[in-house]
Amino acid sequence: MTTNDVDEMERYMERFESMRNAERAWLDEELEVEMMIEVAQEEGGASSALYLRNRLHIMRLVHEHCIRNEIELLLGVDLYDKDPHRG
Repeated sequence: MTTNDVDEMERYMERFESMRNAERAWLDEELEVEMMIEVAQEEGGASSALYLRNRLHIMRLVHEHCIRNEIELLLGVDLYDKDPHRG
């Protein structure tokens, strides 16, 4: 294993650790919004609960997009490419 290989592996591991930390933060934030939805429903705030559900949905879409981008960078692939034979 060359020094370049070791350096590349270390960068990969640092990036993976960063992704894991970001994932934990996203999940904590999603859990917080889910709890806010429950409180809004218990207090009869239908419009507030709807707003929070929409916010949670958008958060999850953004989260998925960010994860796909990171995976694409790590693997060097385009997950959005519908035609893998296109050059």
